[in-house]
Amino acid sequence: MKSLLRTGWIRAGVPKCDIESLADHSWAVSVLTYFFCLEENALREKHNKKTPLNVEKAVLFALFHDFPESEYMDIDKSLYNLSESPKITKFLENIEEGAVNKISKQLNEKFRASFLSVIGIHSSAESRIARVADHIDVLNQAIQYSDKHWISANEFHSFQEYALKELKTHINEFEFLAPFLEREGFLRKNDE
Repeated sequence: MKSLLRTGWIRAGVPKCDIESLADHSWAVSVLTYFFCLEENALREKHNKKTPLNVEKAVLFALFHDFPESEYMDIDKSLYNLSESPKITKFLENIEEGAVNKISKQLNEKFRASFLSVIGIHSSAESRIARVADHIDVLNQAIQYSDKHWISANEFHSFQEYALKELKTHINEFEFLAPFLEREGFLRKNDE
């Protein structure tokens, strides 16, 4: 993962010498996930709402969320926008599942079970907060590359639009999210 560059940034024209690796991205998503979990749990406790998030589970998911891409490379998310066909989505899901199976077969049974339990929690709140962190990391990275004039305004807006579309699906679930996006300037109060 340390040697695989994020293909979306390659496509966008960022010089290869400055493109983040999958490992860079996974580390950043893990750190963001940790702090987002702490903030979300504090809000949940303050408002006596919902069960607290399992921080360890969320951070582990974030750490390994792109691990399958070490087998099949990083597929640029803009490809998802090229076709509305469910066949494309299913094809990409099959590739990821195949990569997970290939990786897990290389592990002994004890580690395989642990790995599969971490990577297989896609429907949990912990995996969803990690995906929130994933999209926010993309926004942060796009800002950095835009500030260096390595991606065009159109490219920046494309990354921003995709990430915000995904993030808005989680605004009602996570109390910290709307205020965070507003504070960071990604969302205006009326955009929710």
